[in-house]
Amino acid sequence: MKYSDEIIQRVRDSTDIVSVIGEYVPLKKSGSSYKGLCPFHSEKSPSFMVSPTRNGFHCFGCGKGGNVITFIMEMEKMPFPEALRFLADKAGVALPKPQETERDQEADRARERMLALNEFAGKFFHERLLSAEGQPAREYFKGRGFAKEDALKYLIGYAPAGWDSLKNAAQKAGFSQEELLSAGLIVHHEEKNSDYDKFRNRLIFPVRNNYDKIIAFGGRTLSDESGPKYLNSPETLLFKKSECLYLLDMAREAIRQRNYVLVVEGYFDALALHRSGFGNAVATLGTALTSQHGRVLARYTKEVVFSYDADTAGQAAVLRGFEPLIQSGLNIRVLVMPDAKDPDEYLRKHPKEEFEALIQKSPDFFRWWAQSLKKKFQGAPVEERLRALEGFAPLILRIPDEVSVQAACAAVESELGLDNRDLLTIVNAERKKGFRRPGPDRTEPQNPKGEGTPVSQKETGAKEPALESDFLALLVEENGEFVPWAVNELSPDVFLDENLRRLFERLSAGEMKAEELNRVPELEPSFLRIENQTEKKRREAMLIDLAAALKKRRLKNQLAEIKARQAQAEKAGEVEQALSLAQQMILLKRQYSQEVETK
Repeated sequence: MKYSDEIIQRVRDSTDIVSVIGEYVPLKKSGSSYKGLCPFHSEKSPSFMVSPTRNGFHCFGCGKGGNVITFIMEMEKMPFPEALRFLADKAGVALPKPQETERDQEADRARERMLALNEFAGKFFHERLLSAEGQPAREYFKGRGFAKEDALKYLIGYAPAGWDSLKNAAQKAGFSQEELLSAGLIVHHEEKNSDYDKFRNRLIFPVRNNYDKIIAFGGRTLSDESGPKYLNSPETLLFKKSECLYLLDMAREAIRQRNYVLVVEGYFDALALHRSGFGNAVATLGTALTSQHGRVLARYTKEVVFSYDADTAGQAAVLRGFEPLIQSGLNIRVLVMPDAKDPDEYLRKHPKEEFEALIQKSPDFFRWWAQSLKKKFQGAPVEERLRALEGFAPLILRIPDEVSVQAACAAVESELGLDNRDLLTIVNAERKKGFRRPGPDRTEPQNPKGEGTPVSQKETGAKEPALESDFLALLVEENGEFVPWAVNELSPDVFLDENLRRLFERLSAGEMKAEELNRVPELEPSFLRIENQTEKKRREAMLIDLAAALKKRRLKNQLAEIKARQAQAEKAGEVEQALSLAQQMILLKRQYSQEVETK
């Protein structure tokens, strides 16, 4: 919608420019103006001036200048209409709404009601924490090293253990059952045909958007009863897990000042870091990092430091988070904690200065990955270490600029005790095969067949050997439970890659265990691809699909070979040979059709 000059001027006149810019830049009075360090370039002496009389700003160092709207557009990377709405909301100026359909108006009303309901629920939970019934939750919160002041600052709450405490209170306040269901605050019980509170006997963490509005909740259980330790709101009109990060609303300014963001996995990790002075920490909300997360973080910084749990799951999460962030133009480092599983535990054992030192020496992503793989190849011959390089190529090819590609290759080879540019040679060879390096913010095609179904080579551009490596990687799952079925279903000749075929032959002959595949460097990219397939039935579905694809590929190759031989026989006048080959082609085509129909 295009806003009139009168409306734009009203927003500017109603906004205290010193107050708004002061949220981003520490300002000091200087005559009739205010002075500070410019947020748009690095400087030691302040040359950034804000004039309340002119209602504008200007930097005499880099030349940036404008009004409060252009400042917000630059700092928040917002388009003009969004920046105007942001300031109008802060100033309490009502903007005219565009001509909306009845459906649009209903959607607006639903969002407003959901925001009001979330605010009510946040206040309800917080009051329960401070009440007598919240004593166990307060004790738990205190036991995690936090004080009452922290509970007040972050609006921590407590969801009572009752079946429908929030539901009853919200309905008395005028909110309907449908609104509670839409906001994900209650759940319908089919068998009992009744509704109950989603969060019960849990410590509650409100999740806010950039406008300081509650859009979702997270809950940590306080009992040993069955159910997940942490529970998050479902996705709603307001809440998209792939875009939101816990405490980002409070961390934005610290991220800009420190010039990097600390990304952690849990609510308590983020809170512990903020309490210890690391206000640039944010946490994911029960989901892997996405390209949307990358675009959001790129508004405030160019550097991400992962501080995930030190276990295998944490390492896998870092590997999954690499690609969407690197495509957003972000540099990635990984913090390694020597004697703690997460930041919360580390900060209980060590002073914050030691944590700061860990951040400063945290390696870049590829050096960290090479260091983690180094243990696998400790004392291994050079040939085996060279083969390990192949596992790095797929992710290195995702790096959007050539200088960073060369730096990543050098770091990996250095850590693995190799220094002869072999990895760069492998990367360049893969590139020549037609791999398209994605640029910043490029999103990958989604799988139209669903999360559990592999996308075809034609759809993704993936190399066919990925069929073989993904198949072998899946055999490691479920403690090798899939191996007998796989050996019975396929013969080794479906594998075109000689090394992978030899591995399958050894598995078939009982000469190696499935767990030994973990040490095969060629399978590293496949382990990353299947990492998010956590359900057994989905892994089974993937295995069946891959087996069918391998068999069809073998039949297709056999058909092509026989067709070529038949053509040669006909050309040489070998009639009987040509007829025999034609009959073989008929049988193979029938098998191929059966495979396609079965699929």
